[in-house]
Amino acid sequence: MTIGVGLIGCGGMGSWHAGNLAAQPGLAVVAVADAVPAAAASLASSLGARVQDGLELIGSDDVDAVLIASSDETHARFAVAAIEVGKPCLCEKPLGTTIEQARAVLDAEVAAGRRLVRVGFMRELDPAHAQVASALAGLGPITKVRCVHRNVDDEHRSVEALFAQSLVHDIHTIRWLTGAEFERVTVHVVSRGDGFHDLLLVGELTSGGLGTIEFEDHGFAYEVQVEVTAEGGMASTLPHPRVITRAGAIEALSIGTDWFARFEEAYRVEIEDWARCLGDGTFGGPTVWDGFVAQMVARAGELAMESDAVVAVELPARPSLYGDAR
Repeated sequence: MTIGVGLIGCGGMGSWHAGNLAAQPGLAVVAVADAVPAAAASLASSLGARVQDGLELIGSDDVDAVLIASSDETHARFAVAAIEVGKPCLCEKPLGTTIEQARAVLDAEVAAGRRLVRVGFMRELDPAHAQVASALAGLGPITKVRCVHRNVDDEHRSVEALFAQSLVHDIHTIRWLTGAEFERVTVHVVSRGDGFHDLLLVGELTSGGLGTIEFEDHGFAYEVQVEVTAEGGMASTLPHPRVITRAGAIEALSIGTDWFARFEEAYRVEIEDWARCLGDGTFGGPTVWDGFVAQMVARAGELAMESDAVVAVELPARPSLYGDAR
């Protein structure tokens, strides 16, 4: 039986997912939606799919599952709609552009009484990150996780956008690797005259350890690294494999500027794993609770930056739908 997928968002992220969806046996993209008609029409033509409005797509009988890769402010509305009709959904992060939007998705899924939404924190499936997680076995309690995230960005994003679009990935990485929650955060920011930012977030964890995020927007390259220190040793990611070139008496290693290329394998495995879950009726991967908590920590980080003070991360009780509290 073929599982029909509806794809909402036909830009760079949506198109990337579309290619991976098309490679999965047993899946077929049957409908697409996008705010830009030309983008939807072009992708639909390449997939042999039809173009629909996003909400109509979710309600269509031949759409069994939904992938949301549209603009951030639309994520919550489409995710809630998918939950209301009982269709599994892979939603790109963030769940919304506000805590209220993220909470609406959480409340809808809890009310439904079943996990339907998987959030696109794909680093769990990145081979480098997965190897670090495996290497931690036997090293004892984790004392510190250090994330380094350099981004090449010409959009002059606000600090709020940096948290919602980028730092939520690192926040989730720390929670995933440690199994702990953030208790308090402090943030230090250097804003340059052209609007670019260098940011350091220090988080105190419920485990007693520390989680730090060093973020640079409009950096010299795109680069993501993680280093974990435990009582019995440490583990860290290696630099992403790149080609070395030699010319003009110079040997050069290109770091790269493309985040799609850096996480190409993670995105592929994410879709492969989602397809497997759809096929056997199970749920895997980061949950709505993970997405909600990441945004709560990000909001605490924004407040810490604004107040130049330590800010507590005040989480509601973890719904039983998502298992035991960390």
